[in-house]
Amino acid sequence: MSRPAASLAAALLLASLLAACGGGGDDGDDDVAPDAAPPRVFGGERQVELQVPAGFDPAQRYPLVLILHGYSANGLLQQAFLGLGELALDGHAFVLAPDGVEDSQGNRAWNSGGACCGDRTADDVAYLGGLIDDVAAAWPVDPARIYVIGHSNGHFMAYRMACERADVISAIVGLAGAMISTDGTGCTPSQPVSSLHLHGTADATIGYDGGTIEGAYPGAIASVELWADKAGCAATRTAGEPVDLVRDLAGAETQVEVHDDCPAGVGVELWTIVAGSHIPNLVDGAGDRMFAWLQAHARE
Repeated sequence: MSRPAASLAAALLLASLLAACGGGGDDGDDDVAPDAAPPRVFGGERQVELQVPAGFDPAQRYPLVLILHGYSANGLLQQAFLGLGELALDGHAFVLAPDGVEDSQGNRAWNSGGACCGDRTADDVAYLGGLIDDVAAAWPVDPARIYVIGHSNGHFMAYRMACERADVISAIVGLAGAMISTDGTGCTPSQPVSSLHLHGTADATIGYDGGTIEGAYPGAIASVELWADKAGCAATRTAGEPVDLVRDLAGAETQVEVHDDCPAGVGVELWTIVAGSHIPNLVDGAGDRMFAWLQAHARE
């Protein structure tokens, strides 16, 4: 049985990017009086520090971004790889980058259900949902802008969170993952959630056309079509302007397709990275583009 895991070279690349995470929003520490500040550490026994926007203004409401790492990675490395290290430092959003539970092979993972992955005794929906609820109760989070971004196993988990916590999650972005089942069973979102699915056609770990890990998972097109149906969009898609997301692929290699006739404020899109791998060498600004997409799909 194979599982998605970062190569050593990719892990070293991620480590070299860790500095982009800065101080996790620590530049904003002096903007909140210590005796008046809400808690910054959440998660009980599985602690994670909230990255608070620099220049934090308690009178302002901010987005909350939950970043979910891939199998064998961790939250801060994933944040760096996706180019999201500046979100809190630039004052744009609250950020949580938690770690999954170690599985029987000693690798951190999320129990995303279906085909992939993690310790099946871990209730990660409750854990991650609890993080969202607790942070939103303690800090001025905009309830219309609660987002999840995931890679690989983290993308599977983002889909699962959108299935089970659509009451709070406004939109998700995922790279190189898939929906939790091949036919949409086990997914009953209480309301539409916007979704951007990115996937490389040369992904040898989570196949663009689907595959099997602990069970079968749908391909990128099937995943997006399943989600479009859940969100109330039409089955048809319209091509958009291609974008350049990968540094070592020539030109605007990423094909954009947008599902038609979605409910107001809802978007479901497939961005196909032609010849893209499981861990693409993302261009500078790729993370900014993902965050901008989320911001454009805040819940109305």
